[in-house]
Amino acid sequence: MNVSWFDGSAMYQIFPLGLCDAPHENSWDWSNTWNAATRPVRRVDRILNWIDHLKKLGINSIFFNPVLQSDTHGYNTRDFYTLDSRLGSNEDFAEVCQALHDNGFRLVFDALFNHVGRGFWAFRDVRNNMQNSRFIDWFRGIDFKRNTPCNDGFYYKAWKDNWDFPELNLDNEEVIEHIFGAIRKWEDLYRFDGLHLCLAEYLPKRFIKRIRKYCSEMGAGLGGSIAFVAEVFDSIDCSPYLSRSLAQSSVNQELRNSFCDSFNKNNIYELAYTLNRQFGPDGIYKNVPMMNFLDNHNYPRFETAMERKELVPLGWSLLPALPGFPCIYYGSEWGVEGYSTEDHWAMRPAFEKPEWNQLTSCIQKAFEARKNSPALRYGTYKQIFQAKEQLVFERESCGEKIVVALNISEYDYKVPMKPGKGFGAFEGIWGDYDELLSETECHYDGDFYLPPLSVMFLRKK
Repeated sequence: MNVSWFDGSAMYQIFPLGLCDAPHENSWDWSNTWNAATRPVRRVDRILNWIDHLKKLGINSIFFNPVLQSDTHGYNTRDFYTLDSRLGSNEDFAEVCQALHDNGFRLVFDALFNHVGRGFWAFRDVRNNMQNSRFIDWFRGIDFKRNTPCNDGFYYKAWKDNWDFPELNLDNEEVIEHIFGAIRKWEDLYRFDGLHLCLAEYLPKRFIKRIRKYCSEMGAGLGGSIAFVAEVFDSIDCSPYLSRSLAQSSVNQELRNSFCDSFNKNNIYELAYTLNRQFGPDGIYKNVPMMNFLDNHNYPRFETAMERKELVPLGWSLLPALPGFPCIYYGSEWGVEGYSTEDHWAMRPAFEKPEWNQLTSCIQKAFEARKNSPALRYGTYKQIFQAKEQLVFERESCGEKIVVALNISEYDYKVPMKPGKGFGAFEGIWGDYDELLSETECHYDGDFYLPPLSVMFLRKK
């Protein structure tokens, strides 16, 4: 697997249409035959209010959900070449991206190429000109002998039968060249550092390989090559989309689900199994910088998902200690609540500026420890103890060894010593350690006590 800057990333996810308080539906100007865009309204500057907050939090990369011209929520694209006019102009966003790069942030853009919206300029041409349109072959399954519930007078292949999403024909060379031209323009304007390939399992692998090869010839915003993270939406195993010619990383939905299930059931075994399956000695992702998250625009906020609110800080503290890299969805660092509704805007709230509270400080400490520890950023994963409500594992790299201990129970727990190998074996903890989160020194003579409701990062001296 190619090494990318993802390995050392601490990422922050922003949904700009939500954060910047854009109208939920885009306006139309039918005299604009290209993308029907109205005059841009510069709202995107609100992102600049987050710079100091993110630097203090320890973030070094930002993942932007859709920013391109769309009909409503961003995923029904009208135009790959233009910023959504509800956010501003291309030049407005270029200035914001430059400011973010100047402050050391790498930028990842959402890239949805599986389908577009009904307002996409070429699809509108088919609707207006029917059999006379030269863009019929840009879309999958167009049939003028059939109709759709939208009564277009023709049928088309829609993603999962959602008629808001006409599927692009990615076997059409003209479509591919159009997409490549858009990527080239994004790089020229915004100097992005990575692409998040939405719905990667619905994209032909030959198409992903061509994008990867094409982007390898362009320089990333802060240097190096453009990195790729795949969104594998409907599959547990992301491995088929991870290779030297495909994506370097994937969104880790399986880990998020096992996290929430284990915490809510007060049973850590599922999480322990998932971590070992993914990152252990024979782990399927042991050399992959997976994007680990606890919530995002498609999932309930972690604060909402947790039945025991006292476990929220533990989850956010543990996340940066795991192999891969952590990603925070905007607002979750100060405990915003929310869950998905039919229109999803509840998960894309507007904020004038960020907040800081006790939870934010807790997350900051964990991110700071990760930043200063090669073992936590790049190290191997070795599980050394697990019980129903406790988990202890070891990360090691560059001569540094970190023992990470989790206790989700409300009581002190003494890890029982059991020499030997196999399940339940534990040789004890010996010697002097620095506990990185509390910044205290610890000494152990075998016996290992875990405080109630705690996460510890123990660095061997």
